[in-house]
Amino acid sequence: MKKNEVAISHRSEPLELVYSKQTKIRDIDDHSIISNMINYLYVLLNIKKDNQLNEIEESVLNGLILNNFKNYTTDEIKHAFRLAVAGELNIEMYQKLDSVTFGKVLVNYRKYKELKIKNYIMTKKQKKVEITQVERTEIELQFVENCVIPYIEEHKEMKRPLINWATLAIFKHFWDRKSIKISTDEIIKFKALGEKAFKEDLKKQRSEGVRVDLEQTMGNRTSKLYSSCIALYYKIDDIIELEKIKEMGWDAKQ
Repeated sequence: MKKNEVAISHRSEPLELVYSKQTKIRDIDDHSIISNMINYLYVLLNIKKDNQLNEIEESVLNGLILNNFKNYTTDEIKHAFRLAVAGELNIEMYQKLDSVTFGKVLVNYRKYKELKIKNYIMTKKQKKVEITQVERTEIELQFVENCVIPYIEEHKEMKRPLINWATLAIFKHFWDRKSIKISTDEIIKFKALGEKAFKEDLKKQRSEGVRVDLEQTMGNRTSKLYSSCIALYYKIDDIIELEKIKEMGWDAKQ
């Protein structure tokens, strides 16, 4: 294994992601790199000289690579074949290299790669980064200054609830601080208003030329978005009183 391959193998990212960040075949000018890759595959598959591709067959394979697999890198293709030889791609491998074998390996590798990267991303998301209480307080203060107070100022001029994910984050902020009190009747009311606002937004999108299904129903996530933003709109005065938010600052209750 070459020195750069050793370095790559010790990175925390999956090799499928590391190799895919290199220069793609579509972007290389020197096509001898492809020939060198094919020679590597001959050695990997233990293909003797007499069984290697002739000039016409290699030209056909090059055309397949340039037309159908140009978004891969040569190192990634080598990696795919190493996986295939090791039995990781669940396909039978022989001492043979042609367009059919090449296509079979890369098609199975693509599925393998997608799953590997998906699992990596999900694992990364699940890892919790511990932060100190001081850092947590600083983050909260910045959120209040940059998001909460501007919303309160803009609320004075709002003609209708502002529906977006940033507003939902503000709602969650106050909800976690137990500064929002919502009765059962109010929950029903805000959900109904959310459904109505959702339908109105669909009609607006349609009038602006967006192709939307006016009969589509709200999913749970969208329903939560609309009803929470609407609840914040109608309950903000009560929240201000509880949180003692002043015109030029923040005096959070402890």
